[in-house]
Amino acid sequence: MECLNCGAPVLENGHCSDCGMNYKLLAKAYNTSNYYYNVGLDRACVRDLTGAIDALKLALKYNKQNINARNLLGLIYYETGETVTGLTQWVISNSYFPGENNIAGYYIKEVQADPVKLEEANQLAKQFNQALMHARQGTKDLAFIQLKRILSNYPHFVKGYLLLALLYMDSGNTDKAKKAIKRVLRIDKNNTLAVKYLAEMGVAPRDVIGMKENSRRIDLDSAYTDEDQYKSDLQTFVEKGIQELDDPDLSVGSYKEINHNKFNLMYVVVGMLVGVLAFWVLFMPTKLNSANKENRDLQLSYSEEISKKNTTITDLESQIGDLERQLEEKSKEENEEKDREKESKDAFQVIRGSIPNTTYETLCAEAAKAINEHKYEDAISMCNVALQIQEGEDAYYNLGRAYLGNQDEENAKAAFTSLKENYPESDYIDEISDYLSE
Repeated sequence: MECLNCGAPVLENGHCSDCGMNYKLLAKAYNTSNYYYNVGLDRACVRDLTGAIDALKLALKYNKQNINARNLLGLIYYETGETVTGLTQWVISNSYFPGENNIAGYYIKEVQADPVKLEEANQLAKQFNQALMHARQGTKDLAFIQLKRILSNYPHFVKGYLLLALLYMDSGNTDKAKKAIKRVLRIDKNNTLAVKYLAEMGVAPRDVIGMKENSRRIDLDSAYTDEDQYKSDLQTFVEKGIQELDDPDLSVGSYKEINHNKFNLMYVVVGMLVGVLAFWVLFMPTKLNSANKENRDLQLSYSEEISKKNTTITDLESQIGDLERQLEEKSKEENEEKDREKESKDAFQVIRGSIPNTTYETLCAEAAKAINEHKYEDAISMCNVALQIQEGEDAYYNLGRAYLGNQDEENAKAAFTSLKENYPESDYIDEISDYLSE
């Protein structure tokens, strides 16, 4: 008896002579793995892909070298649009048992034979991640555009339908969310997330079963749209009319002579009507689908262009707002400057009214007196009024002293500088030199 793990002989105590594994426990694990593989296969046959994935993962947990389970798991991932994940399972399978007896090698060659298709699978993952990022950031319009573009090219991508349904639920559009979930149920009839979303939308379990039955009418290979893929009322009417012609009502009644010519004419008319209806049913949907696809592509391009323009408009509005705020601040500064000029004029009038003899000499003398009394603000006002009457070295000198007393060295230095520039021969130059040299 050979070990199931390494093929070495099994000892009498039931353990492998090489790896030391217990043969009975190993055989039980392998049998359990095969059991779950059969469960997964049965579920996959009835399109319970979610249940099949769970069973196959259990099978691989008991025996990671269960090639049949791993190959079937790769096929299910490929069916749900996850080509890269499925290819990963086949590569692992082929690494365990390379050769013609392992069908995983055939699957890998089929995928690698079409580099364009493999690149599209890689792009699918990137596009879905981008749509997921848009959804998380709150830009739902871009997420809708990206998802519809993905699903139009990959009608089997289950995760895309689930994300689209979730976005429709968040937008309050439960009808379109249900239509996306019907696609999921057509591919994977017991998808847990799809059933959970339906429960959150208030769909009763009995209605969920009805949706699963109705989803069988959906053509999986057709591009996804927000419209139902059910038979149209016109097609149903034509099929019903053909069935009634094939199985007429033969109930027995009173005998009457039948006018066959009348019925022949009716058959001709009905045949013409059926032919016209068949034309509309068989040929028009193809043209309509083509027109709808072109319309969808055009809408997507317009939506992207509108989104870009909206972004540009938002930026321009922000710039306009900044300019308006700057204009308001400039206007405010001008008003404040006017107020200061008005206050200066009012102060001038007050000072003129408070001093009987408002002359230059009197103002300079009063300013010097105010400085000695530490009334620096009054001295500054008097000096400014004196300078408006007449420029002089005494006014500049007293103004600088008043600013120094008021601890405003910058304005004091400006007053002393004006004194030095306008009266370079003044007796005050030596006194203010120390201030100007600092």
